[in-house]
Amino acid sequence: MTLRFVDEVLDRLDDEDAVAAGDVATGAEVSYRTLARRTQALTDRLAPHVGRHGTVAMVLDKSIDSVVCMWAALRLGARYVPIDESLPPARVALLLDTCRPAVTVVHPQHRHLVAGPVVIPDEAEADYLASQYGDRDPDDQAYVIFTSGSTGGPKGVMISHRSVCALLEGVQEVVGFAEGMRYLNVAPLFFDASVVDLYSTFLVGGSVHLLPRLSMAGQVTQALERWRITDTLLVPSVIRMLLGRFSDIDRRDLSALRRLWFGGESCPVSLLRALDKKVPGLTYVHGYGPTETTHSATLYLTDDIASHEGEYLPIGTPLPAVDVLVVDDDLRPVPDGGTGELLIGGPQVMVGYCEEPAKTDEVLVTLDKRYYRSGDFVHRDAAGQLVFVGRRDDAVKIAGNLVHTSEVEAAALAVDWVGDCCAVVTEHPVAGRAITLFVLGDDPDGGDALRDELARVLPAYMVPARIVVVGEGDVGLTPTGKLDRGRLRDLAGTA
Repeated sequence: MTLRFVDEVLDRLDDEDAVAAGDVATGAEVSYRTLARRTQALTDRLAPHVGRHGTVAMVLDKSIDSVVCMWAALRLGARYVPIDESLPPARVALLLDTCRPAVTVVHPQHRHLVAGPVVIPDEAEADYLASQYGDRDPDDQAYVIFTSGSTGGPKGVMISHRSVCALLEGVQEVVGFAEGMRYLNVAPLFFDASVVDLYSTFLVGGSVHLLPRLSMAGQVTQALERWRITDTLLVPSVIRMLLGRFSDIDRRDLSALRRLWFGGESCPVSLLRALDKKVPGLTYVHGYGPTETTHSATLYLTDDIASHEGEYLPIGTPLPAVDVLVVDDDLRPVPDGGTGELLIGGPQVMVGYCEEPAKTDEVLVTLDKRYYRSGDFVHRDAAGQLVFVGRRDDAVKIAGNLVHTSEVEAAALAVDWVGDCCAVVTEHPVAGRAITLFVLGDDPDGGDALRDELARVLPAYMVPARIVVVGEGDVGLTPTGKLDRGRLRDLAGTA
């Protein structure tokens, strides 16, 4: 694949009836011809404001307008920056100030969030023009996506065309896509999972169907059935919603679904087995990769989840263009089978953090090539598959012992009634530094039985000093569909 993939997609004009994108909320669909015309119209409107190496910010509800804006920016040789339109005004202002857009494309209802030059999208089509804008170089930036900033302020991850192309080539080689693919996009466009959703689908002339902000499982199941979806990517929290008591999955015909992609947080195999009973015959694609490595750096595929041993799937093997090292604290390779930090190298590694050279230098190291320090600890199993162990920033000392809070969460998630959980470190008045475990579920014993269960599988210093059972109304999901851990950390001080 070359950089021409942008133009090849937009120049797919010989089949007006082929659906390119659909809006699940409104039922609207556009063909590739219409997508190209609307993209050209917006490109013409943006051209006076921004050119190659410029920045186009997007403050838009997820819609076909969003897709048009992404492609228009790429066609200009500019980078696009999707901004969560639900953020407080001060947060939006901070992100815009960081990426410094030449122009922001904004829906009218969000106009108050943007102080600089804006363009309001217009569905009016223009005659398709043969003019091409913005020469593109592989190292030009394609987009910036802001991470959550769990270790400080938000960081804008700058990704190049070279990185996107390497990702698409690798995923196509490992997974394989065919014409006729219909992809349900659940991830927000300011979440890097959307990169695989949209670009891989357009690459093979398939159709991508955009699900608006998720609030209930029925939105997913209805869309899967109505549009005969073949592929979708869900975070584990959403998979749990599909299996919850308020889901209508048993009443839906999901026979068209062929692949379920998942990642973003730990997903117990027991959860996938339960889904497999509802929707048999799926291929499960476990993707791992920080935003800084263009979404998926490794993949693990299986179509036999029922017989898989172990509580979790491996994160797999690197994509073809990705190099990995498992190293100790001195960045020396660990022996085979040993646990160490995962370094990720190759063309999928980010350009850097937007306007943050010092933070960039903290996470990019040069050995035989540039590597991103993931902060994730892994080891290789006997089959050579990478297995996730825990994160550097979830490692704490309790009673002199090193504890990964993710390991405590994994043990709790293995209990049938636990829907989701979050382990946080707190200062307990009696135990001192200890773990508080928030559990989403319906437990009449208030956590006593769970504590007994955890005591049977964890060392004493890892057993939570306090277990707080919360309901679905007590804490929601983040915009990306994950458990709102920030909110739970706040509750830890008052629960």
